[in-house]
Amino acid sequence: MEYKNNDPFIRIFDFLRFCLKEDAKEPTSLEDMDWDELYAFGNKQAILGVLFHGIKKLSDSPHRPNKQQILKWYAACSFIEQANRQAYKDASALTTLLQEKYGVHGCVLKGQTNALMYPDPYMRTSGDIDLWTDAKTLDIIRISRQLDPKGEIGYHHIELSYFKTPVEVHFFPSFMGNVWHEYKLRKFFDQCKKEQFKHQTALPDGLGKIYTVTDDFNRVFQLSHLMHHFFFEGIGLRQMIDYYYLLLRGFSEEERLKTVHILKSVGMYKFTAAVMYVMKEIFSLPDKFLLMKPNNRIGKILMSEILIAGNFGFHDHRYSFAGKSVYSQYFIEIYRNLHFAIDFPSETVWGRPISRWWHMIYKAYLRRQLGHSSK
Repeated sequence: MEYKNNDPFIRIFDFLRFCLKEDAKEPTSLEDMDWDELYAFGNKQAILGVLFHGIKKLSDSPHRPNKQQILKWYAACSFIEQANRQAYKDASALTTLLQEKYGVHGCVLKGQTNALMYPDPYMRTSGDIDLWTDAKTLDIIRISRQLDPKGEIGYHHIELSYFKTPVEVHFFPSFMGNVWHEYKLRKFFDQCKKEQFKHQTALPDGLGKIYTVTDDFNRVFQLSHLMHHFFFEGIGLRQMIDYYYLLLRGFSEEERLKTVHILKSVGMYKFTAAVMYVMKEIFSLPDKFLLMKPNNRIGKILMSEILIAGNFGFHDHRYSFAGKSVYSQYFIEIYRNLHFAIDFPSETVWGRPISRWWHMIYKAYLRRQLGHSSK
């Protein structure tokens, strides 16, 4: 993706790199920064806390935002911190409840596990709580329905409204559009499963404890999550920054090769190479933290979609999924994904158009089994 000298994205990305690297020097383009424009960009991408982390490093800079602008950022980031504190407390309470009352162990996917990798554990914009358990699917559905009788059953999780923070209790962590690739991905998840419930992590400021996942599992899982949302709704820089901080934790050459082997087997290699473009060209992640050589062409396509769609595609006015029926969403998704058919045929042509029907059948099966067992 090429940017002209007067393109505001040059200044924005310069500053974003300054925010991500703790010892970075103040970018020379800062004197031309439009702080209101940056705020709008951060809000669209759900990374206001990340950008404010950089602003706090400008205490002695003549180019920092004015007082009114700083107060606006401060108010937004205070809300982000408050939401994080609540999410931490609720994740800890849910973990304890399931373990002590039902004998079920759970580990936190994404959200709070990712937030703990950031330099400030309160700077990431939080969402819901994603919990993967060691219980069987029908058992965890029954438990969830005891806590929330109206919990909506999805393909790979059930929604739970019991705490202040919304919860998704997962039957399995993620899925692929191509059913053969999903089969192999879920085999990988099963192989890693026991290990994910062994790493208890203390939360900041005594907010409790949760079980966090291992890096080798997380490197694959988070990419599957990114890839899923790329083909459904869209993804933003928040999810990419999550992956940046995960890769920054480092890995051995043996671990890298193992991860790449899995990514190839589940059909995620090409997409991962596009993500590496974002890591290297946008975030300036050093080569030693990259899983593979970036694919610049597909990476530019990915970055273009990120800038247009924003966080989870909420700002993409080309395709609107909100309020649409399941069948309308199905055809919108097919039409949208045909734009990526040349590079990702296994997902867009003989993947998602078929697997969506399987999802509907499987959800109907779960509801039927649940109904039989309750009689």
